[in-house]
Amino acid sequence: MSIPILATERGARRRPARLLPCVLVAALLAGCGYRFVDERAAFPGADTLRVEAFTNHSVEPGLEHMLADAIGEEFTRRGALRPVYDPGRGDLVLSGQIREVRIRASSFSSVALSVEDAIEVELGIEVRPAAGGEPVWRRESIRFTELFLSSPDPQTNESNKEQALRRLSALIAERIHDELFQRF
Repeated sequence: MSIPILATERGARRRPARLLPCVLVAALLAGCGYRFVDERAAFPGADTLRVEAFTNHSVEPGLEHMLADAIGEEFTRRGALRPVYDPGRGDLVLSGQIREVRIRASSFSSVALSVEDAIEVELGIEVRPAAGGEPVWRRESIRFTELFLSSPDPQTNESNKEQALRRLSALIAERIHDELFQRF
């Protein structure tokens, strides 16, 4: 059994009044230059990005592979450029250096024991056409910091540090993608 819905005179007058603010906001945004950007059009003719392992000048072994994996995952997830890892492939090439990794105590307990440590990674990054030429994007020096719980147990401390490096790698990958396409 269906119940007929009757529109009241008051409800019929409100519909256009509710639509008016939406139309005004859309018109204002269009007039201010805001627009949807197709990231795939940012680099005409470039569909792939070769992700090279970063040169690791730090004392953290394997960080370059962790970072390359995070960058590949980020670019795959976003879909604007498909990451490739073969040396002869790729329209654009992303490369860089891990210049330094520092760990320092960040907070202390009441008896002066470290409770939380900060890990700071300094990088140099560039994206250039595979055919050579000037980089399309470059950051000479960029720093990222992440906190992790310190522990007197060496295995727990190392595990916490590794998890912080994984979070940091994901953050770095996201920032690289955002800054690369932010120019447009």
